[in-house]
Amino acid sequence: MMIETLIKTLVEPLVDHQEDIFVKQFTEDADGYIIYEVLVNREDIGRVIGKHGSIAQAIRTICYAAAMKNKKRIRINIDHF
Repeated sequence: MMIETLIKTLVEPLVDHQEDIFVKQFTEDADGYIIYEVLVNREDIGRVIGKHGSIAQAIRTICYAAAMKNKKRIRINIDHF
């Protein structure tokens, strides 16, 4: 649950529609990674991804480091609805 909260905390200041942020955790895939699906409003997807994916990469880097501290491996998918 900690990673979900961290993702939401990082994404909230970036978007206009904070009530439309959904973070869902999926069980481990075949490679042992825990998958997190981040859904934001269609109008906010550009703000979360950033130019050339720089913001999305920064979010992933922070979350990967937090997960490594707990000896977990994660993947984060960002999409809109």
